[in-house]
Amino acid sequence: MKITDRIKSKFILNNFSLAILSFLIAVIAWFYIAMTQYPAVPKTIEHIPVSLDISGTSAGLNGLSVISCDVKDVTVELLGSRTQVGNLNNENLEAYIDAENVSNTGTKKLSIKIKSSSGIKYEVKSVNPPSATIVFDKMDTREFAITPQIPNISVVNDKEINLDELSCEPSVVRITGPSAQLDKISKCYAVSKKEASLDSSYVLANDEIQLYTEDNVLIDQSALTFNNKNFNITIPVRTQKEVALSVKINAPDNFDQSKIKFNFSADSIILACNNSQTVIPDKLDIGTIYLSELRPGFSKTFSINTSLENSEYINVSELETVSVTLDSDELAQKDLTIEQSRVSISNVPDSSYDYKVLTQRMNITVVGSEESINAITAEDIIADVNLLNISVTAEHFNANVTFSCPTYDDVWVITNSKASIQRTKTEPITSSAVSSQLTD
Repeated sequence: MKITDRIKSKFILNNFSLAILSFLIAVIAWFYIAMTQYPAVPKTIEHIPVSLDISGTSAGLNGLSVISCDVKDVTVELLGSRTQVGNLNNENLEAYIDAENVSNTGTKKLSIKIKSSSGIKYEVKSVNPPSATIVFDKMDTREFAITPQIPNISVVNDKEINLDELSCEPSVVRITGPSAQLDKISKCYAVSKKEASLDSSYVLANDEIQLYTEDNVLIDQSALTFNNKNFNITIPVRTQKEVALSVKINAPDNFDQSKIKFNFSADSIILACNNSQTVIPDKLDIGTIYLSELRPGFSKTFSINTSLENSEYINVSELETVSVTLDSDELAQKDLTIEQSRVSISNVPDSSYDYKVLTQRMNITVVGSEESINAITAEDIIADVNLLNISVTAEHFNANVTFSCPTYDDVWVITNSKASIQRTKTEPITSSAVSSQLTD
């Protein structure tokens, strides 16, 4: 190698070493100036989550909980040693609300503070936003009755859902949440959105729970927890039918009941039966009317529930009583006098006595069609004193008289009469009397 080349190579090496040395001196000088002239530098850190943990604070010790907070994270500007604050970030810094002076429920505006467990020293120049609006309340657990709702369930013809026995299992739900929100709950529903048309009882599961205020406003459930959200809804389906109403008439066999017409305050009611196999009749007898009761202006009220006693039918209409009135437009009446000879005695209780009617005559009133009433006489009336099942101890007593009119099938007696009866002990027949009768 030539001498000139060696000189050039040595010069280049010396310049490179000098450059490195100069860089190191510059770095040392910058570090010295930064540490001596500018000991603290600012640093901005974004998206530091706001902690809502208030345990150990006055609010927490008073049993309060944070229900809501309008700030999720903050941006903070710190001031500190360049070598220290450079290690801080949103993972080793924590933003928290100052709940130290909170002791009661309500909405509070509280400042947001910053802390770190890293041990690094720093100064907080600003927090943005500097405060948050916090809702405090006490958490509580309450039990509510739960009601089924099945808006899309229907039934086939002649069937009905027995709403009185529509039920949920379990029948209650326990809800935990802010006491102020629990106070708003007025109705709790287990709702099924299933669509079906039923012909018999059925059990289905609910799809959701809905909570409503007293004013039927739907309640947000985001702050609430439930001990159970699954319910079985039992839907009892029963047979139902609209049936006509009628009454029975207690009358002689030969009486033509079609000649009597009634007006009902209601022509029909709706009956139901929990047994789906039971056939509901077309007509319901709501009571019995005695023929002797029927006179112009007659009216009688019957209880539907009394009529259904000891039956499997259920009155599902709102009708509780029905009034029955006699249609008197085509009826007439007449007064007659029955003589003693027209009154007979039947079913005497003791054959050792003779029984005799003492009443000389009885005044009665007969009712029927105008044609028959115009033609009828006292000779057409049969009067009878029936002593069957009557206990007689006196020599004279009064007994009821029953009247009939076999000649006419559309006439009846409306008078309730009693006849005076005398009983006389019969003389026993002796053997000498028998012999005397045979001789004669």
